[in-house]
Amino acid sequence: MRKLNKWLIAAASALALLVIGNTAVHQWAPSHTVATPGGRTVVTLWHAMNGPNGKTLEAMVARFNKSQQKYWVEPVYEGGYSLTQSKYINTLHSNVSPAMVQIDQGNGAATVGINNYTPVQKFIDKEHYDTSQIYTNVLSAYTLRGQLLSVPFNSSSAVLYYNQDLFKKYKIPNLPQSPTYSEVANAAKLLTQRAGDKLKGVTLQIYDWLPDSLVANQNGTLVNNGNGRDKVATKANVNTPEMRRVFTWVQGMIKDGSFQNYGTGSGASANQMAGFLSQKLGIFMQSSAAMGTIAKSAKFKFGVTFMPHPDNIPANGVAVGGASFWITKDKPADVQQGAWEFAKFAISAKEQAAWQAATGYIAVNKNALKEPVLKQAVAKNPGLLVPIQQLQAAKTNAATAGPFYANLNEAAQYIQVAMQQIYAGRDITAALAEAQRKTDQAIQATNAVDYELLNFDHIGQ
Repeated sequence: MRKLNKWLIAAASALALLVIGNTAVHQWAPSHTVATPGGRTVVTLWHAMNGPNGKTLEAMVARFNKSQQKYWVEPVYEGGYSLTQSKYINTLHSNVSPAMVQIDQGNGAATVGINNYTPVQKFIDKEHYDTSQIYTNVLSAYTLRGQLLSVPFNSSSAVLYYNQDLFKKYKIPNLPQSPTYSEVANAAKLLTQRAGDKLKGVTLQIYDWLPDSLVANQNGTLVNNGNGRDKVATKANVNTPEMRRVFTWVQGMIKDGSFQNYGTGSGASANQMAGFLSQKLGIFMQSSAAMGTIAKSAKFKFGVTFMPHPDNIPANGVAVGGASFWITKDKPADVQQGAWEFAKFAISAKEQAAWQAATGYIAVNKNALKEPVLKQAVAKNPGLLVPIQQLQAAKTNAATAGPFYANLNEAAQYIQVAMQQIYAGRDITAALAEAQRKTDQAIQATNAVDYELLNFDHIGQ
């Protein structure tokens, strides 16, 4: 197996900056002092969960620490996903790097590239851990060459939300579980017309993950070479029939007046949520992890469906989002074992049930649905079942495994620019062709410099 020499470490840092985007890599500093009961092996976990989700994770860690006397997990919030990964890379092979780190699904290629992780398949094979209790398509997102690289923890998927009270008020049938493009478009048009333009029927945020999910639902991939999973991606799939179908559908809704464009950036997400909660917007698509916020804040009955698909193409399913736990390989064996023990605890049925009930993330353990806490949550909010059912119905293939390549963040910028242009009326093919060209150039430039890092032929050997 290859080792990272000084040149590769420098290249890894450069690659990390590419993948992370514009986030600066700052000198690492401890977030707080660790206080550990004597005699236990300390396992430091760097994570990206803040607010209520962070408190829920900390409570989970506390339960693990209380459940046994051998290991002590110390959770440390290091900022969002990008900042957490930048700090992780900036502390490679030092005594302040964590035993385990939470990395988002889109940045797996960079983590594999720096090659400072122990594939969790090693622990699975050693103790014959039963992975069948975890949803297949969740495992697929973090698997290469038959090796599970990291432990899926907080998983989500894109879903469609709609205001059932508004549908009832304006005599529009509820959407089916797996709606077609025309069913969504017709409902949005009727809602807008019957409300006398007091509201808008639908939106699709300028956020790359949403059209990416709609493409996956047509069994389309975002890069070549099996979505970058058979070998290193060399070409993007942007100007494709699948992507053109997505935006032909959207442009049709823009032209009939039923579509609301909330703009770009972080404000767009907040504004569309505000529009939905104030009943000025009837339909929108977003992460299943937003369900908790909607359930707590909505003063109306809402429905949740699978992501839509074209009328003449069956639904393929979408790739999961979220993040996983990666175990650092240059830590002592007992520390790595402790990280694995906590990871198993975190994805147990009981803990995943509590996790979904509290956060809205998908419980990755199939048996979580049998746990009382999740049963009660589902009884109160049946929408919690929808992302799980979408996951269960999805086919297992390269599209639903999700893309694996280093230029994902650059590609996101280019597709989002194309979305802005298309929403403003630019020709769909022209906008996507430009995004395709720029993404291809970025991939080629990265491969020319960092192919040695990105090449994952060592996995499984």
